[in-house]
Amino acid sequence: MPAPSRAVLGLRLFAALFLTLAAIFAVVARLYFRRYPVSLSAAIGVYTGFVLYLGLALVPGVEGSRETARRWLAARPRTPVIAAAACVPYLAYAIGASDFRWAALVPLAAIAVMLPSLYAWFPVRKPSCFAWQDACVAGLLVFAALSHLLKGIWNVPVNLDFMARIFLIAVVSWCWVFIRPIPGLGYDLTLTLKALKAAALNFSYFAVVAIPAGLALHFIAWNPRWRGLPQFSLDFLTIFLFIALLEEMFFRGMLQVLISNSLRSQWAGQALVACLFGLFHILHTPFPNWPYVAMAAVAGWFYGSAFRNGGGLMASALTHAAVDTVWRTFLTKG
Repeated sequence: MPAPSRAVLGLRLFAALFLTLAAIFAVVARLYFRRYPVSLSAAIGVYTGFVLYLGLALVPGVEGSRETARRWLAARPRTPVIAAAACVPYLAYAIGASDFRWAALVPLAAIAVMLPSLYAWFPVRKPSCFAWQDACVAGLLVFAALSHLLKGIWNVPVNLDFMARIFLIAVVSWCWVFIRPIPGLGYDLTLTLKALKAAALNFSYFAVVAIPAGLALHFIAWNPRWRGLPQFSLDFLTIFLFIALLEEMFFRGMLQVLISNSLRSQWAGQALVACLFGLFHILHTPFPNWPYVAMAAVAGWFYGSAFRNGGGLMASALTHAAVDTVWRTFLTKG
């Protein structure tokens, strides 16, 4: 019997990753709906919408599914396909939860259409460098984040902000992999020893700097809230998926790669993006939160190092998730 081809193995890896995450979050959803009871149709709608976004976000991150999607998109109009795919999960949620609103669908559809359309209508001439199209997309994403444009779209049983993040991961990953491929984006969800080593080292380096600095700035305090290893692991997974992956794709995979190439200096690009990452946190209360800016900028430097040394986003996202999980578990004030 012949051995499975590389493409088949890649699709099996995607299926295994998707089904594993879907099963984990099925258990989480069951516990969640015990806390916030909803009808069966609403529970099905919320979970279906989530797993559809999860699948869309994972497709570009696994070699087998990525190549299959690339071949499939080659014979089809990419922008309408991506825009439609990004809106279908919301419709699944809205129908099941009886929460369809045009005021929710319009901003969702606007992002799903505008981002791929900009790249499709105005192709980037030098893919390895930061272009005006990238600046426009970055501006739109920052505006969406700071204006809370996607807040209040998923409201059953309560506001589900994590859906906005998984939606954005799906849209930008399809844009930066299939429409405007970014050389060196590093969106590969395969867990490697190289990525683990880079994440562990840069987490340790950051801890050596950040713990004394954070204590001196009164930004952190020893305040353990340990609830057991299963909860800690779940916190790590949710932070990785809903916070670290999106921020690392934007700041390291897109900005650091393209700006470093434009400046012809990996160090300058990493430093500049680390500063931008720090400034992105200035709005946290109390405004302007300069200690948060300083700590985030230092963290951004080590996330950038993990990205470069670990071969992609997996390393920097693991580092980011580890920092946030340890901080929230042991070092938050109050």
